[in-house]
Amino acid sequence: MSKELIPKTELDDLVKNLGTTLTDKCNEIGGGIVFVCIMKGGFMFFSDLVKSIKYPIEVDFIRCSSYDGQEQKALKLHSDVEVSIEDKTVFIVDDILDSGKTIKMLKNHFLKYGAKQVETVSAVYKENVGFPNHFYIYKQPEGVNPWYIGYGMDGPKGYSRNLNTIHTL
Repeated sequence: MSKELIPKTELDDLVKNLGTTLTDKCNEIGGGIVFVCIMKGGFMFFSDLVKSIKYPIEVDFIRCSSYDGQEQKALKLHSDVEVSIEDKTVFIVDDILDSGKTIKMLKNHFLKYGAKQVETVSAVYKENVGFPNHFYIYKQPEGVNPWYIGYGMDGPKGYSRNLNTIHTL
């Protein structure tokens, strides 16, 4: 049985506020900016987030996986971005930053292919190792480690991505 962590109206406000923060960051950076959604988990958060950014951005999607149910596996890249990222700032958007392996690999991947800089964004922020300037809407308190579902995040059997807010198991 899952428990709602963030009510929908509060989640909407958090995403809108983050969108304002990221709009300011985009204006500060200037130039070409690409927001890249990590599929599948990031799709709901990404969709809501990019609608709240008031700056001309490009969007694209990358598909990779590092989990099988609740078990972390080797990272696999299934499909890459299609837009050019050369000399642009890339914002990687995911559902959750937990171990940081996926985002760290993608950050290096985008820099290797010519990104000017790479920023990281997630709905849930579980750990802060190596990501001091990470953007997020919810930071997990220390000492707890639930499994998050909903708002794009799936449960142990691949279900529950369609819940419209974040829940814990």
